[in-house]
Parts: sequence; C-alpha cells; structure tokens
Amino acid sequence: MKTQQPTSPFKGRERGRACRPFWAVLTASAILALAPLPAQVIPGRESAPGNPPERVEPAPEAPGLVPGGDGGLQGLTLQADYPKLEIAENRAYIPLFFTVLGTYTGTNDVVVQARFISGTATPGADFELGEPERSLPAQGGLTTMTWIPVPTLLDEVNEGDETALFELSIVGSTNAPVRIEVTLIEDSNPGEVGFVSSRFQINEGSTNGYAQIRLWRTLNTRQAATVAYRLEGPAAALAVLGGQTRRTASFQPGDSQIFVQIPLVNDTTAQGTQDVTLTLEPAEGGMKLMKGYESSVLTLADDETPSPAEPLTISEYDNGGGQRGVMMSTRVARGYQVRLESSDTGAAGPWRPYWIFEGADTERYAFDSFDSSVMRMYRILPPEPLDLTFPW
Repeated sequence: MKTQQPTSPFKGRERGRACRPFWAVLTASAILALAPLPAQVIPGRESAPGNPPERVEPAPEAPGLVPGGDGGLQGLTLQADYPKLEIAENRAYIPLFFTVLGTYTGTNDVVVQARFISGTATPGADFELGEPERSLPAQGGLTTMTWIPVPTLLDEVNEGDETALFELSIVGSTNAPVRIEVTLIEDSNPGEVGFVSSRFQINEGSTNGYAQIRLWRTLNTRQAATVAYRLEGPAAALAVLGGQTRRTASFQPGDSQIFVQIPLVNDTTAQGTQDVTLTLEPAEGGMKLMKGYESSVLTLADDETPSPAEPLTISEYDNGGGQRGVMMSTRVARGYQVRLESSDTGAAGPWRPYWIFEGADTERYAFDSFDSSVMRMYRILPPEPLDLTFPW
C-alpha cells in the first residue's frame, strides 16, 4: 500500500491563498550565504503505514567487518538479517534479507544466490524459484542490507500455513552459507482490520472539505468486506463531521487499503481544538480487529481560533568543501500547516516553496545545504488550515 505523499510537498496546498509574508527572525541569522541541494527533513514527519508489517525475528547484532586474508571472496561472510520470517501468501514476493560483511578488493560484482532446501511449501506451486540471485557492486555495494525477492504464487486452495527453508551463499566462495526459515501464512483465512494510524488531524477549514481516514486489512483481500465504526466526542465536534455517530467502510475485492472521506461542516463558531474517537465494531466473517489500531483519534482544529505564528529558528554550520548547511525548526499547532520559503535574490524574491511543516506536539525540522557563494534567505508564512488529513 502507498502512503499519502504528494510528489511535491506543496502540490494542492496553495489554492486560493494570498502569500502573506511573515518574517520569522529579523536577525542576521535569517540571511545566510549558502547554495541549493534537495531539502531533507529529519524524523518527525511521520507517514502512515503502507502494507501491513510482516512479523520478523531480527538476527543478532552484526559482528562487524571480517578481515580478508587474500582480499578476495574468502574475506566475505553472509549475515541473514531476518533468519525467521512470516509473510502472507498474497504478498508479491518473499524478501530474503541479507548483508555481505567483510573486506573485498576485487573488481567483479559479488553475487549472492538463494536455493530452496526443504519445507511443506512447494516450489512451482507456492513460489517461483529457479536460481534467484542478487549482484552487488564491488565498490559501495557491500555491508548494506539488501534482499533477494522470491515471487509467490497464489492458489485457490486453503492449504493452511506452510514452511520453506532457504539457503543463501556467495557464488565462488567456500565460506558457510546462511539459512532463512519462512512461514507462508494462508491468505484464504480471514485476517485483521484496523486504522493505519492511532491518530489523525485535520482543520475544519480544509480546502478539501473532508477528513480522509485510512483503514487496511491483512490476509484475505480477495473478498469484499464491510466494517462499521463509531464516532464519539463533543457534540460540537460531531457536528463538524456531519452529526453521524456511526459510519461504515467497504473493502472491494483486491483492496488491502481504503480511504474513507468524512465531509466537514465548517461552521463560524470559535470552539477550539476538539478530539473525536473512531472505534471499529466487531467485524463479520471472522475478521479480527488489529491490536493497537482498532480505534483512532481524529483531532479537529478550528479555523476561527488560529494559533499565533511561532518563530523560525535557524542554525548554520560549515559542511566543508565550500559548502554550508542550515537546520531550521519551528512549532506548528495541531490542525495547521506552515509554509517554509527561501529566496536567493533578497527580500524582493521571488520566494520559492521549500517545505510544509504540519502540526505536531514537537518541533518540526528541515535541513538544507548550499554553496557559500549564494546569499540565501528564509521565511515562514502564518499558520493556515491543514488541507490534508495528517496521521501522526
């Protein structure tokens, strides 16, 4: 499943709005001599889950680099990063995760190959396995976790959970291979259903006009399914969501994720920020509720009571090689968003959109890196209603 992430962080967020400059910090620190590289935001920009996470048992900590006597393949060893893996039968492939450790001075690619050893699953019926392999560049391709994908095959027979034992080895090396035990979970059985996040936020003044809530299910996605959920909260907040206290959501055959749009009623009463709890009711057909995600809190911010703008804090540092860097941070009230812009041509602009900070309980951060020959300035705009429903 895909997360709700536009190609550009500003796409669809500037409709019908005047650009009202707000100088965050009118000091010399807001004007930097620096040059553009792509924006990067440190953790804190949470994204909603995509495909349901599979259960894995991580391997012990990597022992580090292994000294190679001759600098060739014998100086390399394999690590199975997840020696035990459970994956649903209806996934596209089984990912056999591994890392190549050691020292290697050769120029040829390092090839890792997988083969089926034993198990109740059957090659050609439950998965495809010829001679799957992964080639890693000699320079820069080692000591990083990667995987060999083994395509799965769907059938219409409920065979129950099955097992498969795979062996991974470095082609041309006599060093010991590693093994990965895989459990293929029967996808014909009812799975679980839940919200993709335990919390969402939206502003009643969103230009989209709705709050979009996402749900997902595991295992059997071949059949249609309908789930119901209750809405509980202050009467004023429920009124913003149309006044209904019970809604339904339907999965069509093939859907593992659905987007449910709840229309927003933007009133003119200043009522502050309010929370509404969404709780799934017991599902039919044996489908279970996903532990920890059977309920979610939707925070509704009020566009009649916007929070004051917070200052933009800027820290500059030397990256070396004529490059300079900058870290920027600010706080944004939940249900609101703040646009960060930059200019290389002084206060007259033009100003370019750089990033969108969504509301959160903690500070939001962004990084940039520049050539020292460019004079760069930053500014943030006043808080505006959050257009997209944002999970956190």
